[in-house]
Amino acid sequence: MIENKKILILSISAWNSKVGSDTWATLVEGLDPDNIANIALRDEVPDNPACNNYFAISENRVLKSILNRKIKTGKTVTRAESEASPSADLAAHNERYRKMSKKRGFFGLFAREVVWKLGKWKTRELDEFLLAFRPDVVLYSMEGYIHFNRLCRYVKKKTGAKSIGYFWDDNFTYKQTNRLGLKMFRFLQRRSLKKLAKKTDAFWASTEMAKKEADAFFGVDCAIVTKPLKREPVYEDFQVGTPIRVLYTGNLQIGRDRSLVKVVRALEKVNAGENRFTVDVYTKTALSDEVKAELWREFCALHDPVPQSEVLALQQEADILLFLEDVDGPDARTARLSFSTKITDYLSSGRCIFAVGCMDTAPMQYFLANDAALIATAEEEMVKLFQSVLEDNDILVRAARRAYECGLKNHSKENILATVHDSIEQLG
Repeated sequence: MIENKKILILSISAWNSKVGSDTWATLVEGLDPDNIANIALRDEVPDNPACNNYFAISENRVLKSILNRKIKTGKTVTRAESEASPSADLAAHNERYRKMSKKRGFFGLFAREVVWKLGKWKTRELDEFLLAFRPDVVLYSMEGYIHFNRLCRYVKKKTGAKSIGYFWDDNFTYKQTNRLGLKMFRFLQRRSLKKLAKKTDAFWASTEMAKKEADAFFGVDCAIVTKPLKREPVYEDFQVGTPIRVLYTGNLQIGRDRSLVKVVRALEKVNAGENRFTVDVYTKTALSDEVKAELWREFCALHDPVPQSEVLALQQEADILLFLEDVDGPDARTARLSFSTKITDYLSSGRCIFAVGCMDTAPMQYFLANDAALIATAEEEMVKLFQSVLEDNDILVRAARRAYECGLKNHSKENILATVHDSIEQLG
């Protein structure tokens, strides 16, 4: 019985409500948290009650360990019961990551892998955590982080547990970019993932598009596991506000900031000096001065990030929820196989989704196939859609209804968790 199995999940981010991504915690919801463990590679303090056994490996300390082999890079972490102050290691990591994100090229990515190759992360503390927990099953995403894939292989070998790999991003095709340096790095990523796939017992994929390409490339048969609705979807005819309230919550990396600028420019034309639409943005992303200048408008406000519980309340107060991916920049195809956790949150909110992005991506194809969002790929399209909303507010109400129905049809928590449980049971 799955209720008696001990499940270890490896993740990049900690299970922290301000990070935003809670897919793993949602997939093990309802199981005994004493039987769930998580190893993460970020210094955020975990606060998710779905798990009672947390271990963190600090990238900043792995870097320091190159010169100081005595430094502790990993430790058991106690779940926070209240908001914790960010650590110095987390601050250093975030600053380094911010600089890398500005120029996401071969040398920055390769340098990070060199740090993890030379640094010390195979530690006594990690081995003791694995020995104490003794997992029956190990779950991990099939990542583009070569050091993470190496960690997955190590944990799999050390524990002898069965494992499931989850494809939720395009980390293995050459379709994302034409930049030579990134294609060179993709070669290394593909080799790393092939090694991990050979050691993995079963696979999930977050979208049909991801399943098709992963099955073909790795010679596997993925089960489709999308993020389930974490709350029962709500819908009721709502009164569109005056002004019409537009909301975005989440990170603005990999070109999302550029798409937000396009939205604000379009709304500036539609507003025509009046606040017919307002935009509220909640993000932890450090924006460049150029982007801030573009967003500096009377009708647009930038806020610090808030916990997920507050995000849900903000969504209920909004009229339009923005879904953003890069449209035509260098990151336009970065999310081509991903299924953002934001999608199911939006589908359960009972509000209109306004999706901006490149059509050669799984999220935009999903919205199109299910008629679950208003879709725009250019500023001119945005202007026309926003103007049509001004002329007929019921467009937002009808779009919200379609999103609600899509959520009910495709993201039933009962059905998705049944697939998860069956996959784990079949491992033996």
